[in-house]
Amino acid sequence: MRVLHVGKFYHPIEGGIESINKVVVDALKGNSQKVISFNKKNRTKEDNVEGVPVVRCASYGVVASQPISLSYFRELRRLIKDYDPTVIHFHHPDPLVALYLMLINPKNAKLIIHWHSDVIAQKVLYRFIKPIETKLLKRADAVIATSPLYRDFSPCLKDFKDKVTVIPCSIDEKNFDLTAEEEMEVTEIKKRYGDRPIVFFIGRHVEYKGIKYLLEAEKHIKNDCVILVAGQGPLTEELKNSYKSDRIHWLGRLSDKDMKLYYHAADIFAFPSITRNEAFGVVLVESMYCKSPAVTFTIEGSGVNWVSPDGETAIEVENSNVEQYAEAVDRLLSDKELRNRLAENGKVRAMRFFGRHAVETQYRALYRSLTDGINPRQS
Repeated sequence: MRVLHVGKFYHPIEGGIESINKVVVDALKGNSQKVISFNKKNRTKEDNVEGVPVVRCASYGVVASQPISLSYFRELRRLIKDYDPTVIHFHHPDPLVALYLMLINPKNAKLIIHWHSDVIAQKVLYRFIKPIETKLLKRADAVIATSPLYRDFSPCLKDFKDKVTVIPCSIDEKNFDLTAEEEMEVTEIKKRYGDRPIVFFIGRHVEYKGIKYLLEAEKHIKNDCVILVAGQGPLTEELKNSYKSDRIHWLGRLSDKDMKLYYHAADIFAFPSITRNEAFGVVLVESMYCKSPAVTFTIEGSGVNWVSPDGETAIEVENSNVEQYAEAVDRLLSDKELRNRLAENGKVRAMRFFGRHAVETQYRALYRSLTDGINPRQS
């Protein structure tokens, strides 16, 4: 079987969709595979990531979250013609590449659309994107949704549910286990903040992540704690200037190792995202595995509240309600038994539903269902 993975960016470039793209590639080891993606620079280059050839196409900037590249069309057409893939695995949303796929119309390949999210923020542009999406969904042999909630709520998928398979995003558990030395580093982090309870946030500092609601909630949290905010983004400086409590500490961008240490140091994981732009929440799974129970908002139609269910692994409150968010944090801080129960449940759920082996098995099963019966000479 020859698989062409079509995405926006690829490992080692970081990102939620990028990490899942890598998981799919790893799940299909033993098959012939190639990857096409954008380069963040204005030049096309080819490299090799763990034995898989990757074409990174020159881009000329980003408009409405979409990298712009003409070379992507040429390289995609060339790969489809010369490589003749058995399966094309396309990671959406990526409207420009969706257009390119529709124009090229690869007739010999099975097409999987990995539906990470609807296009939500770009409402005006979506009028032009929707016909492309619809045509591509009609062409698709299979569609992957990352949660049953997103599958059932997405207006884009409602007419194609017979094609949809739910395969959740996943984590590689071993990346979040601590060595003895790292356990000592976690202890040092706790000491750095006077052994006060830690409420930890990590993510891009953009509107839909809801950071301002967490920082507003800080004013109402009665129990002693510190709030550690990791990550960066366009809102960072504005947020720093607006929220100056001595309980709030800005960590900036963390390495993978430091992120793991802070997950384990945290008593509570703050996840205040507010819109369906947050389709899943991989960091929720990571925090669950590290036994850090979450406080979330209700996000209608998002997978977030399925990933970390209310009363099982998290406390879920009314969307954007700052007072309720603070009350939920206080409840966890003051009730150690509840906090421990949600933490233990979180690790069990992370391993059972979102562990790498469990999810890779589902990818392989989907591929078998699509390729069984194909002439071996074609695969």
